[in-house]
Amino acid sequence: MGFGPGTAARFAGAGALVFFLCWQHIQATRLGYRVEAARRDARLLSGRVAALRADLEERLSPAEVAARASRLGFVPVSPDALRRLTPSSPAPSGLLGRWWARRLEPAAASRS
Repeated sequence: MGFGPGTAARFAGAGALVFFLCWQHIQATRLGYRVEAARRDARLLSGRVAALRADLEERLSPAEVAARASRLGFVPVSPDALRRLTPSSPAPSGLLGRWWARRLEPAAASRS
């Protein structure tokens, strides 16, 4: 009893199918491990973010800022040393903006 060409092709096809299914299973397992590792890393990083936010809130608290300022020798400023800025239009930026502002200054001064 021998193998004909059709039987050999069927065995080759079945072997290829088994090989493909094994390969697919291995790849799915690898992908599952990678997903779990990524989830673990995400949990660790979110924990670090929460810890850093809590640390930032603590460092920016008024009591902590005052304590750090006193350690550095800062003193409160006297009220007469403060300067109040009047709200005005922002300063022109760029070469063309500064040039245009200079051209408009004499016209604004002559209107007053």
